[in-house]
Amino acid sequence: MLSLKKGVVSVFITKVLVAFIGLLTVVVTSRYLGAQGRGTISLFTSSVALVQLFCDFGSSSAIINLSYKINQWKLWLSAAIWILIIGLFAYLIAFLVPIEYVFWVPIVAVLFSVLNLNNMLLMGNRMVVQRNVLLVLQPVLLLIIFTGFVYFEYLINIAYPMAFLLAVSLTFLVSAFFIVPKLKAAASQMLSFRFEKQILTNGLWVQGGHAIQFLNYRINFFIIVFFIGNAALGIYNNALVIAESLWILGHSIGQMMHMKILNSDNPIEHRNLTFRMLLLNFSGTMVMLVVLLLIPVSFWEWLFSKEFGRIKILFFAMSPGILFFSISNILNHFFHAKNQFKFILVVNLVGLFVGITGSFIFIPLYGLVGACISWSSALTVSMLFYLYRFFRQPFSNTQGIFGE
Repeated sequence: MLSLKKGVVSVFITKVLVAFIGLLTVVVTSRYLGAQGRGTISLFTSSVALVQLFCDFGSSSAIINLSYKINQWKLWLSAAIWILIIGLFAYLIAFLVPIEYVFWVPIVAVLFSVLNLNNMLLMGNRMVVQRNVLLVLQPVLLLIIFTGFVYFEYLINIAYPMAFLLAVSLTFLVSAFFIVPKLKAAASQMLSFRFEKQILTNGLWVQGGHAIQFLNYRINFFIIVFFIGNAALGIYNNALVIAESLWILGHSIGQMMHMKILNSDNPIEHRNLTFRMLLLNFSGTMVMLVVLLLIPVSFWEWLFSKEFGRIKILFFAMSPGILFFSISNILNHFFHAKNQFKFILVVNLVGLFVGITGSFIFIPLYGLVGACISWSSALTVSMLFYLYRFFRQPFSNTQGIFGE
């Protein structure tokens, strides 16, 4: 198994590459499609993520924990059955939803969820390098394929969803190459198959929390479109892409810390490790945030186009949320490793309530700045709950009142 330091560096480099490639894709789509087109893409990708949320009730990150206890072929097959059921249901609903590219959504979501399932099993098998390859490959393919469509003026009306589908499909094939040997070995040890209900039991709490967290991050998309329009959403989404890239360090630290805790039974070591990683992530995020705020408006206008000149003021309004989530991110991984999914769900519910309330108050008053304020408010409240819980955690007995 990779050491914590090497693992963090490996995952961090991978996520930096992914963020950089994602930024290039944002630049290409912004320049080619403008703010209005970016808004349409944002609705499409958010719709994919929404369907994927329900698919991932059967293939959540709890798969990593379960892969240490349950036959992995049984896990994969059970999760795949659930994903297909949700995909079929989503396809029926698509007939009732009047948004662009809607019929592409279920197909892309199902493929993305199975790819995510393979990634979870790779992490459970400690195949971090292979998982990192997949994380980089999908956005690289998306950028190359979409740019190719634009350059050759081919399939222009459906260039982005088609590029998205092809990129996910090709990455899925590579993931199958990595995970199939492990699944074959597990299949040879399984005498009979019965749907593994525990993926849904654990997934209910894990993905329930993620579903609420998704709404915390993305509910503003739909409210912005309602109050302001697609072009405003395009500007907001670009700002959010940049802001979320500052969380790369925390995601990298948190994932490796999660694996370290799962492979250790010393609660005091868990506490000390988490506290060290929390301080490291907070400091690193603070430095990156200061650099972001110092970048002049002219740079963003040059990078995206003149339509995106308002983006810098949005970064200032997002700053508290960016900084405070750097704390929540690490603590979320800690409680996840401790199987305290119910507590995570409660925190996300509180954050969702604060965020939605703030959105309907501040967006009509302050527009996109109001959207950023409501977003930051939700993340700030969530952080306070996580900190309170962590410092009251009985580390001599790691299960609290919400623990499993």
